[in-house]
Amino acid sequence: MSKVGFGIIGCGVIAPIHADALSRIPDAKLVAVSDAVEKNVNAMAEKYGAVPYTDMHEMLKRDDVHAVSLCVPSGMRLEMAEACVAAGKHIIAEKPLEVNCERIDRLIAAVDKAGVRLASIFQYRYADGPMHIRRALDEGRFGKLVLGDAYIKWYRSQEYYDSGKWRGTRKLDGGGALMNQGIHQIDMLLWFMGNAKSVTAQTALVGHTGIEVEDLAVAMIQFENGAMGVIEGSTAIWPGHPARVEVHGTNGSAVIEDGELAMWKFQEERSEDESILKSLDKGETLGSGASDPIKSLKSEGHRRQLADFVESLLANRPAKIDGREGRKAVELIEAIYSSAETGKTVTL
Repeated sequence: MSKVGFGIIGCGVIAPIHADALSRIPDAKLVAVSDAVEKNVNAMAEKYGAVPYTDMHEMLKRDDVHAVSLCVPSGMRLEMAEACVAAGKHIIAEKPLEVNCERIDRLIAAVDKAGVRLASIFQYRYADGPMHIRRALDEGRFGKLVLGDAYIKWYRSQEYYDSGKWRGTRKLDGGGALMNQGIHQIDMLLWFMGNAKSVTAQTALVGHTGIEVEDLAVAMIQFENGAMGVIEGSTAIWPGHPARVEVHGTNGSAVIEDGELAMWKFQEERSEDESILKSLDKGETLGSGASDPIKSLKSEGHRRQLADFVESLLANRPAKIDGREGRKAVELIEAIYSSAETGKTVTL
């Protein structure tokens, strides 16, 4: 195939981000969209020049749909993904891939058996700031890693949780401030620091009513490389602050705020450091989810990741953030929840 034809399943708040991103990828084409709500699917189809379907199974019969963006609530993705796999379609799914590792493992097994590709959306990895940090880590510029921290001090109103019956439920949302909101920063933290070895945590519900999940969590992490770290996440902090990920080593430190470099300091400076500091994203790639999950969100991060996914399909190689890579953050968050429930340190 010369172009990868896409279908989108789920025409809610995140679907337009995918559609806009696909419209700016030369080797991709949005062919069709599907949603059980006819009004939603017709509006999406008209705006982006796609064919509307209220039955996703009918959309999956199309030979010109090679890949599917799954934009439905987290706990609905496995069964829909299995239908995509049965139809021979590649899949890129919003974060998290599913609400727990058991369901993710079922999805990975189905994809492997069918020989199709699976990718998990974590667009923060594609912003310039995080990529600079990953490159510096590969080059050993930080020295021995000492601390790696993630802080997600955001605000979600009660109306946000009340706006959808699935929001704030264990079955469909999987979790709260960590599984839904903080998972991007947790994924980035693991990308920088490597796998976690153990975690000790506490969670609470302090600022909302009528939900089953946490709006406050604090965890202490020990990484396999000997470094330590802290994760703090909340959706009860007014007015919401930029999400931070910090990496500290014996020879350098760097801080990311909403995808931008906020600190870049090394014991041994290089000539390129000044240009890196001058050419930061300044919010153009990702936007901030501090107080509104969609209004400030930009599609450039999704465009970069979807473009990589398209390239991987055309080159017949795995996506950079495949199912197993996308599973890691969910595994850590599940361990945090287990530690909070049992009051014990959990080993991964």
